[in-house]
Amino acid sequence: MAKRMTDTDKWKKRFFKDLNYANKLLWFYILDDCNHAGIWDIDLEVASIRIGLDVDMSDLQKFKNKIVIFDNEEKIFIPDFVEYQYGELNPNSNVHKSVLNLLNKYNLQGYLKGSQGVQTTLKDKDKDKDIVKAKAKVKRFVKPNIEDVIEYCNERNNNVDAEKFYDYYSSNGWKVGKNSMKDWKASVRTWEKNSNDNKKASQPKQVLTAWQQARTQINNG
Repeated sequence: MAKRMTDTDKWKKRFFKDLNYANKLLWFYILDDCNHAGIWDIDLEVASIRIGLDVDMSDLQKFKNKIVIFDNEEKIFIPDFVEYQYGELNPNSNVHKSVLNLLNKYNLQGYLKGSQGVQTTLKDKDKDKDIVKAKAKVKRFVKPNIEDVIEYCNERNNNVDAEKFYDYYSSNGWKVGKNSMKDWKASVRTWEKNSNDNKKASQPKQVLTAWQQARTQINNG
């Protein structure tokens, strides 16, 4: 015989107090006859026999704020049943996992008040898996040889002195600051940018020097 918890405060709640005698009995019957996920196969003929009163689909409408009618009006789901019997569902619990499987089967999980917490837990697990996969895909740094650096600099047609670059990082153990280098091509591009910036910064001085020389020649002429 299955045992379930019951809400002893239901007699004080407006929803229950507003139900007539037949609806109260029908509500008790549904709570007892539904499966462990709060899903009940609608069979009002059998329900009428067992509670001793005639009930039909109009009686289920009295519970419209407490139930979800689905599967072509052949089943109902009671979200509060799951919350009251189990609290927040935990995918790691075998009992809860069985409930989750049924809710997922009928796409009912979104009706739970605590569904966000369950979905978040599942999403977090998926994220953790993705992080592990991403870490597995990270390639180990492979030191280039001088030919690799020269070829890449020629490919980019930059002003980087490939030999100077290679000698510098070979001497410091291929580190960028205090951290180990992860991408030597990115470091080449950084040198390229710094070289271009230095070139631009020196241009005004070169122009000024040429102007000063021309002025000196004019004054001496």
